[in-house]
Amino acid sequence: MLPRFEYHRAATIEKALGLLEHNSPDARILAGGTDLLVSMKEGICSPGHVIDIKAIPDLTRIEVASDGSLVIGACATVNEILELKDLPPGMAALHDAASVLATYQLRNRATVGGNIANASPACDLGPPLLVLGAEVTAVSPSGERTVAISDFFTSVKQTCLAQDEVVTFIRVPPPAGAVSAFAKRRRIRGHDLATVNVAAALSGTGGLRLGLGAVATVPLLVDVPGGAAGRPPGDLREAAVRAALDAIAPIDDVRASAGYRCHMVELLVEKTIDMLSERMEGAK
Repeated sequence: MLPRFEYHRAATIEKALGLLEHNSPDARILAGGTDLLVSMKEGICSPGHVIDIKAIPDLTRIEVASDGSLVIGACATVNEILELKDLPPGMAALHDAASVLATYQLRNRATVGGNIANASPACDLGPPLLVLGAEVTAVSPSGERTVAISDFFTSVKQTCLAQDEVVTFIRVPPPAGAVSAFAKRRRIRGHDLATVNVAAALSGTGGLRLGLGAVATVPLLVDVPGGAAGRPPGDLREAAVRAALDAIAPIDDVRASAGYRCHMVELLVEKTIDMLSERMEGAK
């Protein structure tokens, strides 16, 4: 059963901010609701006011801009990423992650903004957005600001957002010749939270970046040393595994042991590097 609360449906971002400010700190933003409503049912949180921002038209748009960047409204659904016909090949990791996030039905409700604002260390969109250098735009009554997604996550279920801020957009810059990939390990076939997830992106200048999920208090971004223009990703395999294992701090929990997670990080880093090599060959 859900606890009692007052429901508000905001038609504009200004209305949402006014409601949030007036009812703070006893208010929560609802986008898709796939995380918030579960938390409310389980008694993890019980806000007196729920502010639905799904009806704000500008927040539902998702498009590839003229400069090649991807602009994602906070309320765009995960399935809408999969439906994009002109997603740049360098952003393939984002498509990979969206395709294995929950089920088709949940992806019709789950939003991109909600997935990152929930700030689960195991969120599937965090690692690809990290390696692709995404930026998050948030707005409050005092104005708008943009932060790198690498600064967005601060701890388990915590972000840099202030109490009166709302995520409005996520922008992924043009990939500039990059190739990217994502892989996920889960306990069961079908939908499940990640036991470990890994994204990798190789830039046009040869720099290799890894995004690692479910192995620390926040999704991690790791720069692998030794990259250079023209150097194949396979040459960085050992350095990538070493850099990943040095960065992580996994725990034992109901989904896996710390030791198992370390082993899976090694395997998934190698898998994503193989995917990068295959995609580079396919693009020739």
